[in-house]
Amino acid sequence: MAETSPFTMMIGWNNGKEGWEFPVLPDEINIKRDGSGKEYNIVGTGPISTIEKPGLAEISFKSFFPGHNYPFNQKISHWKKYDPVLDRSESLNTIFNVLRGIDWKTKVPDPNAYVNDINRWMHSGYPVRFIYVGSNSQDDSAKISLPMSIESFERWEEAGSPGDIFYSLKLKEYVFHYPQKVKAVKTADGKTKLLKGSSTRSDDRVPPKTYTLKRGDTLIKVAGMQLGDSARWRDIQKLNEITDAELKRLPIGKVLKLPERR
Repeated sequence: MAETSPFTMMIGWNNGKEGWEFPVLPDEINIKRDGSGKEYNIVGTGPISTIEKPGLAEISFKSFFPGHNYPFNQKISHWKKYDPVLDRSESLNTIFNVLRGIDWKTKVPDPNAYVNDINRWMHSGYPVRFIYVGSNSQDDSAKISLPMSIESFERWEEAGSPGDIFYSLKLKEYVFHYPQKVKAVKTADGKTKLLKGSSTRSDDRVPPKTYTLKRGDTLIKVAGMQLGDSARWRDIQKLNEITDAELKRLPIGKVLKLPERR
């Protein structure tokens, strides 16, 4: 993990394409991971327990998104990476900060920007990444960096703190899982053996919804690269209303809409 300042909490989405530091650190953070052992009763021996793999980590905390410039505020900033569609004026390799957590007219933090992000990420169907750095920022083993689902997000306002939005957030560890192809083969003794294919590496990116054609591209190639199934080239053809006659002369630079992955 890259070097970060001590006592830092961050949350990101879409493989870090969006995210921010929590502007006010909570008074406490609860990190829970239950065991999943089972208990059995053995005749003549009595109860015994088995050791299983531990359960998924759960993280919960309470704090507030400030509506004022308090002296204890952390960085009031959001970040994102270059978007070739939305940020045409920027260099392709530029990574820049976007201060969406502040109202530029009043120079006052906008707590609703954080609320809107969390609600959008929660309903996206994809995990976020939670990062926590305690007092020892030099020890990577003491840091937390986990893909997590947003299990609960509650918010409220309190008398005496106009403009601030208080909240509680509960996160649960997300484990990437992919189906594996299984192939049946005959062994030398005539028995059938099932061989598992290689699993796909973990990836918390949100699949793109469009693809810009490059030189040498075909719909079969695009379907294989973007959808993981070259046989779905007809789905791309139908979605973009491409005729059979146009398949042989696909224009470079044409933006194709992509169907959902299966």
